[in-house]
Amino acid sequence: MGKLLKFAGNKLNRLEVERREEEWIEQKFKDPKAKVIIYCKSKILINNNNHKVSIKFISLDQLKKISEKLEYYLIGSLDGETYLTSDLSKLDEKSVNLLLTNNNEFIDCRTAGESLSQQEGGLISQSKSQLEWNIKNSFCGICGGKTKVGRGGQVRKCLKCKTEHFPRTDPVIITLVVNGDYCLLGQSKGRLSRLNIYSALAGFIDQGESIEEAVAREIMEESGIEVEDVKYYASQPWPFPWSLMIGCHAKAKTKNINYDEYEMLSVKWFHKDEIIKALNGENNNLSVPGSIAIAHHLIKAWAYGEV
Repeated sequence: MGKLLKFAGNKLNRLEVERREEEWIEQKFKDPKAKVIIYCKSKILINNNNHKVSIKFISLDQLKKISEKLEYYLIGSLDGETYLTSDLSKLDEKSVNLLLTNNNEFIDCRTAGESLSQQEGGLISQSKSQLEWNIKNSFCGICGGKTKVGRGGQVRKCLKCKTEHFPRTDPVIITLVVNGDYCLLGQSKGRLSRLNIYSALAGFIDQGESIEEAVAREIMEESGIEVEDVKYYASQPWPFPWSLMIGCHAKAKTKNINYDEYEMLSVKWFHKDEIIKALNGENNNLSVPGSIAIAHHLIKAWAYGEV
C-alpha cells in the first residue's frame, strides 16, 4: 500500500455482487435506518462540534418526512449499516433548513476534506463523484433519450436506445520535475493564480497514452522542459468532479523554461531552501498547496529527501 492521502481510505463494501439484484437494492432504499450522506449545491452536510468536523448522516426515515421526491444512490455498507447519498438542491430553502439544527451546516467539500477523518474523506470521494455523475447523465449521450438508474447508481440505461452508461473516472498525472536542488512549479490561469499558489504541473492522460508518456507530454506542453526517469509516488481520488490524481516525480533533461502562456501564468525553478520555507509557512514570496492535495506531498517528499 502506498501513501494514503485525503479522499482515499474508504472502507465501505461497495456491494458489487449484491447490486446485480434490483429487488435487493429496492429493499435497501426502504431501510429507515440507512445513513444518508447529504449534498446541496455541491456542498456537504457536516456537524461542527467545537471545531471537530464530521459528516452529518441523516436517516432515510427522517429525509422521507421532509420530501418523498428525493432520489437516492447506494454507496455501500459498513458494519451492517447501509450508506446512501442524495442531493437536496431541488428542494425549497425551508425544507433544506429543517436539517440545519444545532451544529449542522453545508460546507465546501474541499474545506470539509481538510478536517474529516480519513474514512469520511473517502466517503466524500465516492459519494460526491457518484452523485454528480448521475445528475449529469440523466440523458443519453448517444441519442438524447432519458436514462434510468440501475445497480443503485452505478449504471444508467437509456430508455430509448438501451445503451448502458457507466460512471467515469478521469485519470490525471501530476508531476514534480526536479533538477538537483531545484524543482519546477507552475501557476495556471485559474484557481492557483487567484490564490497565488505554485504547484506541480498536471494534466489529463490522453487516449492511447501511458502514464510516462502523459508526464513527458504535459511537462513539455506546459513548461517546455524535457523529462526522464519518471517514477510513480502515490495516487489520490479527487472528487471535483471525478478524477484520479496520479502523482509522479521526474528528472529534468533540459533546464530552459518556455511555458505555455495560453494555459500558464508562470512556471519557475525553485530552490529546495525556498520550498522548505514555503512548506513551513515561512516564505512570504511563495505559497504551495496544502496537505489536502497530492501536490503538497510530492513537493514535501522531494524537499525532505524521502524520494
